[in-house]
Order: sequence, then C-alpha cells, then structure tokens
Amino acid sequence: MSIENFSLILIGFGGLIGVATLIYVLRVAFSRQAGEMGGWQVAGARQIITAIARTTIAEGMRTRIASGFMLVILAIPIWCYLNAEGDGTVKGRVQMFMTYTIGISSFVLSLLSILFACRSLSKEIADRQIFGIASKPVPRWQILIGKFSGVMFLDIVLLVYVGVTAYVGTIAIVSQFKSNLRQELVTFASFTPQQAEAAVVALDHVTGVGKQGEESPIIAAMSSATGLSREKLVDTLIRLPESTRADLRRFDELRRQVLTSRASIKPTIPEEQIRAEVEKRLAQMAEEGTLPSHMSDREIREELDRQMYSSYTTIGPLGTRAWSLKGPPPPEDRKLIMSVRYKMHVPQTLEAIDHPTMGFKIEEDTLLCIWGVGNPLKSTYYENVDAVPARTVQEMEFPVDAVEPDGTIRLEFANIDPRRVDVVFDVMKDAIEVLYVIGSFESNMAAACAAILIPLACLTAFGVCASTFLSFPVGALFVLCLFLISASMGFIRESMAITEDYVPEDAGVDVQIRRIAVNSIGWLLSIGDISVTDSLMDGRAIGWHNLWSDAWRYLLSKTGATLLIAVLIFRRRELAAIVV
Repeated sequence: MSIENFSLILIGFGGLIGVATLIYVLRVAFSRQAGEMGGWQVAGARQIITAIARTTIAEGMRTRIASGFMLVILAIPIWCYLNAEGDGTVKGRVQMFMTYTIGISSFVLSLLSILFACRSLSKEIADRQIFGIASKPVPRWQILIGKFSGVMFLDIVLLVYVGVTAYVGTIAIVSQFKSNLRQELVTFASFTPQQAEAAVVALDHVTGVGKQGEESPIIAAMSSATGLSREKLVDTLIRLPESTRADLRRFDELRRQVLTSRASIKPTIPEEQIRAEVEKRLAQMAEEGTLPSHMSDREIREELDRQMYSSYTTIGPLGTRAWSLKGPPPPEDRKLIMSVRYKMHVPQTLEAIDHPTMGFKIEEDTLLCIWGVGNPLKSTYYENVDAVPARTVQEMEFPVDAVEPDGTIRLEFANIDPRRVDVVFDVMKDAIEVLYVIGSFESNMAAACAAILIPLACLTAFGVCASTFLSFPVGALFVLCLFLISASMGFIRESMAITEDYVPEDAGVDVQIRRIAVNSIGWLLSIGDISVTDSLMDGRAIGWHNLWSDAWRYLLSKTGATLLIAVLIFRRRELAAIVV
C-alpha cells in the first residue's frame, strides 16, 4: 500500500470519527428540552453581565488554577530580566528579554484562558452552584457573556502587565548599558564626568546611516557632544574593554533595527513575463524539433519554468541586476533612514583570497559586491562596496534621499567577486526587502499586546462553549487539543506534503483531498497570530490595520460564532427546575 493511499484511509477514518463525535456531542447537548427563564431578554443585561463577570474574577482570584497561573505570569518578566543574556551584548539581551517575556507569557495566558474558561461554568454546574442563578429569570446568554467577560478582563489586565514590564525591562537594560558606559568612559578612557555624561546623552540623539569605524553616526554624535575630534575620540574609545566596544556597536544596531517599527516592501516576480517566455521557448523548440523525446510536455514546461526563474534570481560573475519597488512617498523628515534586508546564496564554499588589484583580503564565505540605491544620474544616489557574508541575513542602510518623490526605490546589485561565482536571491522566500520606519517602538509594543488578545478571545470562547456540555477535565483537554493542532498546522501541512514545495501542478485526486481536508481544519481552528516575538525582535510593525482585519476575521467569525453556539446549547440544557 502506498503512502498516499494510506494517508487517504487515515483522513477518511479520522473524518468518520470526527463526524460521529460531532453527532454524539450535539445529541447529548440537545437531548434535554427544559425551557429557560428569561429567554433573550436584553433589559438590565449590563448589570447582570457585570455582576457575573465580577463574580468570575473573584472566583479566579480564589481558585488554585487561575491564581497559580497568574503568579507565574507575574514572575515571568522578572525572571527573564535577571536571566536574559543573548549573545552578551545589549542588543542580544534586549532581544532575548522581549522574546522570552512576550513569548512565554502569551503561551501561559493561553493556558490560563483555556483552563479558567472551561472550569468556571462546568465547575458551577457540577457543584450545583449554578442553581442560584438558573432558578431566577436570568437569560442563559447573559450568564455565558458574563463568564466570557470575566475571563477576558483577567487576560487584559495580565496582558497590560506583561506589555508594561516588557517595555520597562527593555528601557532598564538600555539604561544599565548607558550607566556602565558612563563609568567606563571615566575609568578607562580618561573622560571627565561632564564629558562622559555628554557622550552618553548624545546616544539618544544619534541619526543617520549605520557605518563602521570613524564613519559611525555614534562617533559623530559623541564627537559633537564632547568637543573631541573623531580621530581623537576613536583613539580614546579603543581603551574601553572589548565587551563595552561591542555593546556600543550593537547599540547602534539596536536603536535602528529593534527599538522601532518598520514596514517592508518586496520585489515581485514577473509571473506573466516568465510564463510568456516559457511558451515562446517551447514553441521555438517545437519548431526546431529539439523537444526532448524522453520528457512529457508538462516536464518540459516545468524545466523551462525553472530555468527562467533561475535566470531572474541568479546573478553570474561580473553580472548586475536591478529591481524597482514602489513604496510610500519619502517622509519630510530627511533624517530618517531606510534599509535593504537581503540574504545571498552561493553554490559552494568561498575560500579566503587576496584581491588581485585592490590589495585587500576577502575573508572566507564573504562575497565582494556593489549595492546601489536610487538614480545613478542624481547626486542622491547611494552606493556601497563591501565584502558581505554569504548565507546570512544582512541589512544595508541608505538615506531616504535616495527614494524618488513618488516612492519608487531602484535597487542595483553587481557581483564583482574575483572568485567568479554565481549569486542567488530567492525572491520567493523574502531574500530581498526594503524596510522603512512607520512608527515608534512604544506603538509597536502596544500593537503586539493587542495582537495577542485576539487569539486569547478565541480560546476563551472555545473554553466557555466546551463548558456548556462537557465536564472540566474533558472540556479542558478538548480545547487544549484544538489549540495544539492550530499551533502545529504548519508542521501538519509539511508532514502531509501539501505545501508548495511538495505539491506538483498536476496533483492527483488524493493530494487534492488531502489538501482540502488539512486546509479546512486549519481554517476552522485558526485563531490568529499568538507569536509576535519575531516581529518585535526585528523591529517590524505589527500594523494596526492588520489588527483591525484580524479582529473582524476572528472575533466575529470565530469568537462570535462560538459564543452563539454555546448559547444555543446552554439554553437547551436543564440545570434546575422550580417545583411549585
């Protein structure tokens, strides 16, 4: 039996089990036909929902599960601040602190939302505490909305705490670096206390493109603040410990690449042009009679497509390539900078050599190249010649003056390495992008917390819904499984071989069924992006417009629909009957 047929059998068997389980759950949930008191009454709903939410919050403060998780969340930022080291520099410590604080806290908050939402109602039903409410003219939907609101209020309070402590901890790490630098400038560099203070204050006013050595904007700012020439300042800073000098270099990257909010634009592949070239080449080969007889038309077309795509993404020895990107018009603040983020691939290991004409050494696995930004005929054209490490992500900054008034950005790359190797930019995998500042670090941190709140609302709704017809252990396990499956959909798609890297254009019926099944499960269980740490580490904008889109998509389609189903189930469940 082939793997494809076996996977189809598993999908079919799993689908049958899922349908049977759904029928059983609905049958159990709707089996009791007791009428509720209050119906869909809206009058006085705010007071009742507020009272139930307040009771739910008080319950959470008393129960071991919720209070235990809350204590863990309160301790996470403190623990991360004391233990985050990263690569030993100020930038590495900030990135590690934010990653651990936001990442671990969001995961613990997810568990808290699931367990507390599943426990709050189901425990009251099991202990018959719900009788005091169910025997009164209180609509069932108000009970559920009150439970949901109480759990979400706790999530919001804890999330605000996490966001504030993450921000304060980041500022504290930077302040600690500045305090150490102030002391070491006096101790090792023979600065006066006034000069050291002026040099440290100048770090808050650094602007310009990041460069090495005397050309660094940090050197320019400190030179202006202390009255020392750049040459004398560099000679003085050399006396500092190596760790402090590394911190100073990494702080420059920190303020430009992390403590900011940047959006990106990427070059697009001319799909229609490539398709037209493939068809033209295929017709030419057919006319010349050079079509390979051992290959089908589909295989020939795929091979030509790979060749055309390779010619677009590969730059040969002494070759050049230009990309034109359209972004927003440049801001009026000409002090702002933009950057090109790229990753070069080379087919083999590059040995270290001495350049035959320029008289300097090109290190191992570095490639000598030229980047140009802007119009070469204008004085604002920016050019950078450097030996850049291959196979690693790099950022090259350039002044915003190089951008055209309409927002057009022209990028040029020249492969001038004397070892005569090909350079590949995999545009499909974000090998090239232009980043530009659109906001502050503070606004990005607030957007990150708001982004985490969306999946928390979905998980809370799932938990409340499960508590209407399942006991606490079963409901919690059920929602936890849904959460883990949702978080693992990327791995599931790869394991089922339905990603673009695996699926051919003429995929068979079994592959299509597998893809539809997995994509349907992924759509049903998607709850939004709960991991925003990668964006914060790279200073990428979370985007308030994306949050509004996710809010409409998940809060209405998932949270709203789940709560509606919960209300329909709960209204038909007999909890307590009044006997007269």
